[in-house]
Amino acid sequence: MKKATTQTISTNLISTPTITVPASFTALHLAHISWNLFSANSPTHFENEFSIHESSDFAHYNISDSMDIAQHFYDCAFAIGSNVERNFDYSIQDAFNMLDAFYGDTCVREDVSTQIEHAIRDFVDSKSGYDYAKHTDYIAQDYTWIVEATQQVLPSQIAKLEEQLATLKAKQSA
Repeated sequence: MKKATTQTISTNLISTPTITVPASFTALHLAHISWNLFSANSPTHFENEFSIHESSDFAHYNISDSMDIAQHFYDCAFAIGSNVERNFDYSIQDAFNMLDAFYGDTCVREDVSTQIEHAIRDFVDSKSGYDYAKHTDYIAQDYTWIVEATQQVLPSQIAKLEEQLATLKAKQSA
């Protein structure tokens, strides 16, 4: 049987019900993309524009939406990373669903979903300054670190469980 070269992510977008990504695409790729989207959405470019006046330009920048979106992407980047640490095979669909689960006005949710879809396509196609192969190498290093960390912790966890089992067996036979 021939190994698949691509995989598909289901979306909630009517215009784009699925996104096809390489077979090498992982949940940590989505964490990486989420961090990039956090960086892009953080409203740090409004330096020296603060005003409390209702009719100021600053009042019309929708800073609160930008902050909410940026915070969502920030939280998702670390949550996906944490899920991958706990479950090496954490699915890209679950990671995508977390990333796409933004709660806000309909137009803001659609904007978030569209940003994610474009960011995935740009990342995979190595557009917008991305280098898919280079970042995939970095992500592979993260997965290697997870495997090595798990292999170091696993023997002590097994020993602890064996000790607990022995204690339970001793209590049962007493």
